[in-house]
Amino acid sequence: MNTSANIQLLSAVICYIIFTLLLGFWVARNVKNQRDYYIGSRKLPSFALALSERSSDMSAWIIIGIPGLAWEFGLSTIWVLLGTAGGAVFQWIFYGKKFYKETEKTDAITPNDYLAKKFPESANAIRVLGGISIFVFFVAYVGAQFEGGGKIVAHLFNLNTTISAIIIATIIISYSVAGGFITSVWTDFFQALLMVFTLIILPIIILFNVLGDPSISIVNSLANDKAGRSSLFGGKVGIDALILLGVNLSWFFGYMGGIPHVFVRMMAVRNAKEIKSCTIIAAIWGFLTSAGALLLGLLAFAIYGNLELFVNDREMVFPYIIQQFTPPFLTGILLAGVLAAVMSTASSQIIMASSAISEDILQRILFKKRDFKEKIRLNISRLSTLFIGFLGILLIFYAKEYVYTIVSWGWAGLTSIYAPIITLLFFWKRLSKVGVYSAFIVGFCVTILWVSLGFDKEIITVRLISFPISFISAVIFSLIFPDRKK
Repeated sequence: MNTSANIQLLSAVICYIIFTLLLGFWVARNVKNQRDYYIGSRKLPSFALALSERSSDMSAWIIIGIPGLAWEFGLSTIWVLLGTAGGAVFQWIFYGKKFYKETEKTDAITPNDYLAKKFPESANAIRVLGGISIFVFFVAYVGAQFEGGGKIVAHLFNLNTTISAIIIATIIISYSVAGGFITSVWTDFFQALLMVFTLIILPIIILFNVLGDPSISIVNSLANDKAGRSSLFGGKVGIDALILLGVNLSWFFGYMGGIPHVFVRMMAVRNAKEIKSCTIIAAIWGFLTSAGALLLGLLAFAIYGNLELFVNDREMVFPYIIQQFTPPFLTGILLAGVLAAVMSTASSQIIMASSAISEDILQRILFKKRDFKEKIRLNISRLSTLFIGFLGILLIFYAKEYVYTIVSWGWAGLTSIYAPIITLLFFWKRLSKVGVYSAFIVGFCVTILWVSLGFDKEIITVRLISFPISFISAVIFSLIFPDRKK
């Protein structure tokens, strides 16, 4: 890439970063107290919350993870997207109003705060278990987002990956500390628009090029592939096909109330009537981005086949293909779509992990008897956010696995804990405090042990194991140790 092209690309990215920072600090002016900082005082519009929920959920995973999967596995990747995009719509339909009504009843400002108020006699234990769980899995999640953004910037600008990741992390942390949830939602809103633009414009540009070249065909490339890319089940049959289906659809478990930084957006909705509009917006956004990401991966295979760069790291599909088909300034704008994905998720996760330390541990347990002024409470929250961001930066030096893999690990841990608790709490009246304890402990331990012992790679993904085991344990312990009726 020549000097002029580099300047154009760099200018587009810098403009986006400046815009994000200015937006973040501008909306941060509205943060007056801790309720604003963690849930926006339930004053944010539905369209902003819906797009924030989608962009903070899908993250760099949809832009660099899915095209890589589609390049490697072909049409069977569609089951992953059905589990995620379909699961998100399912959650808005069946959980959205319940989250709103329960938050209205309890006046909770964080997920753990809600659970503690539902089981007041066990509030401290729930806050501690919830705080530890969110802290562990979200710090890993945050590190994965920083690493994902670093990969893209390093590849395009020929920089060191670690340095690139630290630069991105510093930007995200700065506006997250300033404005908390409100800043996260409004930056997510614009980032969601840029993400959908990226995943529509780029595939269309490449598709027009492919259609003009008779030597390239997606259909023929898939038909001639011997690795099963043309099959919805990856060329597998029988029990192997069912396992593949289960593994890919297992992302759906997270949309049963399993991911706190996602469902907190539902807790923040202004009124029950807005749930419907949120559902429609989430469905449209999910369909467009999923279709674009899948098409990108299939196009990459049709054009480049088993390119050595992709074989070594499938998550280089997006950054490589973007340079080949777009002019420098547009490349910079589309690159900003990747940064948007990273920023939206990382800021949400940093703030969620911050709430576990500040609200659930420090202010509700360790300093429960201290009557802090609102300004001090807000400053404690900001310091907690800064601390989580710093830990995420440290993890960059160790997060060398695929972004998809690390996100899968964090997703499984959170899902196996919160999905059983929230689902049983909403739809089963017999969940007891001991059942809640078991979900926290069993979900946490099964996820850690399964990954640590290598079973995630040697046997089957932890996503398909940890949730069912945790769910069953919560039911069994609730039946054996029911709460006394008041």
